[in-house]
Amino acid sequence: MYLAIRRATDSDTDNVLKVTKESFSLYQEDLHVNYEVKALKETIESTLRDIRENAVFVVERFGMLVGAIRIKKLSDDLWYIYRFGVSPNITNTGLGSALLDAAIEFAHENGAKAIALHTNSKYYRLARYYYGKQFYVHSTSFDRGYVRALFVLELDENTDVDLSPAFDQ
Repeated sequence: MYLAIRRATDSDTDNVLKVTKESFSLYQEDLHVNYEVKALKETIESTLRDIRENAVFVVERFGMLVGAIRIKKLSDDLWYIYRFGVSPNITNTGLGSALLDAAIEFAHENGAKAIALHTNSKYYRLARYYYGKQFYVHSTSFDRGYVRALFVLELDENTDVDLSPAFDQ
């Protein structure tokens, strides 16, 4: 299988938005939720801004963009993952894990001591996935109309990282 993981460029904007909406539509469908899934309200402009201002990685399979992950620096020690998704046609193939690994490696190489992300705590399949990647649940909130879990991956042992910048993400 021909596979490439790379940083997104401006020319990837349409495809990053497409795969984001595909994957988050599946997320919304799987959970049968009635709250607003912010990723589904995303625009070309906000996607392009993320590509230019943060780190957006994409995975291509046979030359087609099939997954994307966004990660941004919140502090010297803390990075935040968001809008991580793969095309529903290629779930459970390891491509998402390869994409996540690339984002984590990038953050670690750029000084991250911890990485955080949010997801719906009732999405068992996704929570189990993050546990398998050594993330743990730091806390939960109900500020968006559902039980939202803050998952954290510590990259350096015995490091006390201020996680408060992730609370408002």
